[in-house]
Amino acid sequence: MLKIFTTQLLGIFNRIQEKEALAIEDGARFLAQAVISDHSIYVYGKKELEGILNEALHSSEPFPSVKPLPHDEVDWPVFQPADKVLMFCASPTDNDERQTAEKLNEKGVGLIIVSPSSKEDTSIESFADVHIDLNLTRPLLPNEDGTRFGFPSLMVSLYIYHALSFTLKEILQEYQ
Repeated sequence: MLKIFTTQLLGIFNRIQEKEALAIEDGARFLAQAVISDHSIYVYGKKELEGILNEALHSSEPFPSVKPLPHDEVDWPVFQPADKVLMFCASPTDNDERQTAEKLNEKGVGLIIVSPSSKEDTSIESFADVHIDLNLTRPLLPNEDGTRFGFPSLMVSLYIYHALSFTLKEILQEYQ
């Protein structure tokens, strides 16, 4: 089972590297605008994806200018024009996350969304200034009964988070 899981996970990482490299670079440039202008990058993740915020705030290499985005809109800060939100979503059709993205979009906040792509017109990615496809739409491992399990959304999101972080670091070094 571990070999199948590893193979599947490597396939996802390779797809992200091949297909999302430009979106990752665009996202990092977008985030650099907030850092360079001394504004904030708010990070959002629901349930297991709150782990991204912990990585951004408490890792040995914290993300620059990062703050948590509260889940409840009444707790949101007064956004400045150059503030950005980096939003991680395990599903492109979660209604709460879609409403959060829509409200941020209405407020004119720059929004980078990392989620699986969806063909629906009402998906969350329609509110993003930059969308990065998570490339994870179903569990990776088959059960004997035909069902599937093993949905590593945090692991794949962390891969994208680090890709954004490394690219942002390169951009900021070029700027200085």
